[in-house]
Amino acid sequence: MQSATSFFNRALFRKNLQRFWPLWLGYVLIWLLLLPLPLLNELADYHGVPTVADTSYSLLQIGAYGGLVMGAVFGIFFAMAMFAYLTNPRATQGFHSMPVRRETLYATNYLTGLVCMVSALVLAFALAGITAACFGALDLTALGTALLAAVLSVLFFYSFAVLCMMFTGQILAAPVFYGTLNFLAVGMEYLVRTFAGNFLYGYSGYSAPETFAFLSPAWELVCVLDVSNVARVDRILSDGTYQVIRGGEYMLSGLGVLVIYAAVGIVLAVLGLLVYRRRASEATGSIVTVAWARPIFKYGVAVCAAFSLGQLIYFLVFGLNLHNGQYSLPGTIACMLFTGLLGYFAAEMLLHKSFRVWRTGRVGALVFSAVLVCFGVAMSLDLTGYEGYTPDAEEVEFVSVYLSSNGDYLSCKLDEPESIERTLAAHRAMIADKARQLSYARTTYETPADAPVDSYLYFTVTYTLTDGRVVRRSYVDCRAFSRELNEPGSVAQTMTALLNCPEAALDRVLGKLADDKSNAYLTGGYYDVVSDGAYGEDDGELTAAQASTLVSALRRDYEAGRTANASLFEDTRYSGSFYVELELWYILRSDGKMVGTAMVTDYGEITKSSSPAASRSINVIVTPDMSETLGALAEMGVETPATARGF
Repeated sequence: MQSATSFFNRALFRKNLQRFWPLWLGYVLIWLLLLPLPLLNELADYHGVPTVADTSYSLLQIGAYGGLVMGAVFGIFFAMAMFAYLTNPRATQGFHSMPVRRETLYATNYLTGLVCMVSALVLAFALAGITAACFGALDLTALGTALLAAVLSVLFFYSFAVLCMMFTGQILAAPVFYGTLNFLAVGMEYLVRTFAGNFLYGYSGYSAPETFAFLSPAWELVCVLDVSNVARVDRILSDGTYQVIRGGEYMLSGLGVLVIYAAVGIVLAVLGLLVYRRRASEATGSIVTVAWARPIFKYGVAVCAAFSLGQLIYFLVFGLNLHNGQYSLPGTIACMLFTGLLGYFAAEMLLHKSFRVWRTGRVGALVFSAVLVCFGVAMSLDLTGYEGYTPDAEEVEFVSVYLSSNGDYLSCKLDEPESIERTLAAHRAMIADKARQLSYARTTYETPADAPVDSYLYFTVTYTLTDGRVVRRSYVDCRAFSRELNEPGSVAQTMTALLNCPEAALDRVLGKLADDKSNAYLTGGYYDVVSDGAYGEDDGELTAAQASTLVSALRRDYEAGRTANASLFEDTRYSGSFYVELELWYILRSDGKMVGTAMVTDYGEITKSSSPAASRSINVIVTPDMSETLGALAEMGVETPATARGF
């Protein structure tokens, strides 16, 4: 018998291996089927000489994603196996009566599962490395990175699963807790955002990145892990131009995040030990074995049931034929209250192992009901001031605007003081018009006959403040009326003013080329003269010099005010019988050198950095008002109708 003060018990370790070798063997076999055998088949059937890049890609893909899935699934299986005695009262008493400290029991069982999982990984990746080496396609860096990613996943998910085992005395509750906690944060964030999107005017949480996704490990790792090409400078042309080739090497993105999760896994393993030391043996068989965690479980189940089942029931019973503006907040709160109380008392029954829980749970039920009702009242009255908030102009560093209408649209970043003021004015007009905008949506999804709509609007604004905060608002299915164009402060007047502010007009004409200090380098372009709806009658490519001349002409037209005629109610660019479509190509500079995005084709060909495939581009519509640009086109030999040249 080992000393009572020993940290590791060899006899227990060997006993665990003898008891759970089928699970260990199954884990090993699955890894062999995932990695070395498919790799052998792939390399053996490869037409030609296998490349190191192909092997690296396969190794990194399986190491990242295969390691993630296998670690997440088998982590809970091994944790349940190693600590199964904690769910059986007789086994618990037997283990705890041994002259072995709990620290020794915990460490030995924990290390047994970890050794089983890591040894299987080492075996599978070693065989994969030998296989790749036999075909001359081994990349030790990729092999080591893939193995490291798989081991880090195992370390986190297994530790997390062991911690879940410490909190329950029911063997089947452990995988439920484990699976739920892996997605709880991102799921609840989605449900809360759905609720807010239905009832908060201007809420834009749907488009914002998840704030608490990092608390849902499986989801976060699926999102951040990625195997991609490594971009490298391949050649320098005679004019000093760099051509960037993507291909040849692969890298695993997100490995740093995986390292952080693995470090957290070590912390979770230590926390599991601390919980195990204070866990009462008599708690075996309970759904939650730790006293302070029971209220968290009870109210957590209630909140999850309210936001998930409550909203689902309201949608299925009342909301199938409704749209966001027509949902009833009291009706939704009532459904959430009903399902939340069901979840609360269900949790009480599980905790007390009895159906008679009214007396013990009624106070908590009243507290939960009061909090949920207050939440609904605060939402309906906008006590937080969310709907009416706009930042001060001095607080805004820049603002990103997207405005779509029946006419022209705007999608750009604005940082000039005048542009910010016009954006704030349009935003405030939308807030002031809340009652009317919502009345249209709540009456019917179609606009009432007595309220003719000249334009539907989709308005999204994102303020980046000087202190680093970001404020987003989004207004969907809104209305604007041409009869209100001359009414100061109206939606139509302020939105039109925003469309035609100098910075927005310049962006509409030149896009990314609007900035004089831009690192863009023009490489050419394409033009197409459209007359009476006919395309292709006069079209062709533009040289880099011609494209540069046209950009200068477009800038002169902008400075002369010939581009600030955008409208919410008609697309001014295409409204005439004549216009010219321009597509201008450019590449970006880096440290004074042009950097293209050339690609290697399947046949080893390199695309030229001056071709459309390697360039970025902007599209411009030249209208008859833009005389400078039309004149520049005429000097290039582009035929334009006489009606257009008369300006």
